[in-house]
Amino acid sequence: MFYQRCFLLFGIFAMAQGRGQGFGPGEQHWDYVDVREGAHMFYWLYYTTANVSNYTERPLVIWLQGGPGGSSTLLGNFFEIGPVDMHGDPREGNWVQHVNVLFIDSPVGAGFSYADNITLLTTNNDELTNDLVTFMQYFYKKHQEFKKVPLHIFTESYGGRMVPEFALKLDLAFKNGDLAEPNLLKSISLGNPWISTRHICREHSRYLFVNGLIDEDGVDLINRQEEKILSAVKNHTFSEATDEYLVWFDLLQNLTGEIYIYNTQNHVDPDEDRTYGFADELTQFMKNNISEALKINGSVYREQILDVLEALHADRLRSDIFAIPRLLNETLVKVNIFSGQLDILIPTTAHLGFIKDITWADKSKYLEAKRQPIVVNNRLQGYEKVGGNFGMYWINRAGHMALADNPTAMHHVLKAVTHYDDLESNDL
Repeated sequence: MFYQRCFLLFGIFAMAQGRGQGFGPGEQHWDYVDVREGAHMFYWLYYTTANVSNYTERPLVIWLQGGPGGSSTLLGNFFEIGPVDMHGDPREGNWVQHVNVLFIDSPVGAGFSYADNITLLTTNNDELTNDLVTFMQYFYKKHQEFKKVPLHIFTESYGGRMVPEFALKLDLAFKNGDLAEPNLLKSISLGNPWISTRHICREHSRYLFVNGLIDEDGVDLINRQEEKILSAVKNHTFSEATDEYLVWFDLLQNLTGEIYIYNTQNHVDPDEDRTYGFADELTQFMKNNISEALKINGSVYREQILDVLEALHADRLRSDIFAIPRLLNETLVKVNIFSGQLDILIPTTAHLGFIKDITWADKSKYLEAKRQPIVVNNRLQGYEKVGGNFGMYWINRAGHMALADNPTAMHHVLKAVTHYDDLESNDL
């Protein structure tokens, strides 16, 4: 297999590693991995601060940012689930207090990850996920204590493209004995994921119209532009599809008065948009403060982000509607989708349409399951429907970045998916 050949031919070695207190509480480890010759992937591992005798008593959660090209070590860490924010203040949605969290800057070129030459950047999902499996080979070689620790993968947005295929390859590597114990990967959880372009594009105008963000004329304009996207996808001219998508985005902004596409209830000036690390102060924070704290070269941070987008331009609007059914049919990996109700980019109804159209062996268990409210401290946080090896979570008061918008609901999802407190419950 590709990732096995990479491992044998190129080898993997640490370039700049550290362990200790990097930024924020608790023990941490960070390192570079050569996933290919000249392609360097950065990760940052937070060992759980839970009150356990050994951190291996809690699951390991991988966080992969969307984008493509969003930095997990910035956004996932300091804006969503890491222990502290950029000012070092504790975060309400801190997942490290419950589980071990591994942030990976993927693909190469995102965050602190970089390539010696931009020709080494990945151009499609197959190459991207091969890099991730190669990375995991290094990780388990370096951190052998995790070889028996249950593994869960969480992601959002473009991660819906990356993670299902990554999970298929990773599960196979586990079964082949290449990494750790078989069936170590327990679940993947996809937040507001871009899975099926067709399902997403069919829902935009309806969502915008129902929420009063466009009128009938706007519906017509949006639909006509969406048809251009879908026509290009149907004709397999995927670069053109991405071009048309960018035109759609500009049209949406013009029709809605520059609505904040990630959350209908927030109005953010484009110059102040921090989503996916766009703001200059975020880049400088990582280049200066974090590179100093971790003693790594900060000059590489996000320097290749535009090259990443260009390299993946012809692959961004491709859909893989078969990876999730394959996971559900061929593996023991559980699949979850969570969706913030205020997201314009990928409306909740797109996920429901996708679920309706795919088939898997025990789908009847999901269909027969009762949709339940998620109530925390007497407040409704959302809804959940879980049956067999599939789960759907509706997240109230949240948009595209549900983990940042409603950390209370997402803590419920983390607990429901990983069962991180089972050990404590068994000890009672």
